[in-house]
Amino acid sequence: MDEIAIRMPVCNGSEEMLEVVLEPYGRDYWLQPGESLLVHTAPYDDHRAIWQGTTRGNDPFEVDYHPGLIRVHFNGTHGWVTDLADNELDCGHQRP
Repeated sequence: MDEIAIRMPVCNGSEEMLEVVLEPYGRDYWLQPGESLLVHTAPYDDHRAIWQGTTRGNDPFEVDYHPGLIRVHFNGTHGWVTDLADNELDCGHQRP
């Protein structure tokens, strides 16, 4: 993507696979132990970081942890997930 974006790394530090769900899309991505990915979102205004839809203040992401699952809700115009080299990942990435 060629736009201004905020990104947040997610790393699986456990010994089990970790499901990462991008909300509100419901897209799932799976990480092997020790793997990482980046969750991206773009602000509504390229000149000011405006994050609509947040329930916990004016933040670009909301993260909820459950055993074996991390839900990341982006609060920008859209969200996408890449590997650490910025290659976009498909929904279901490494799904068991």
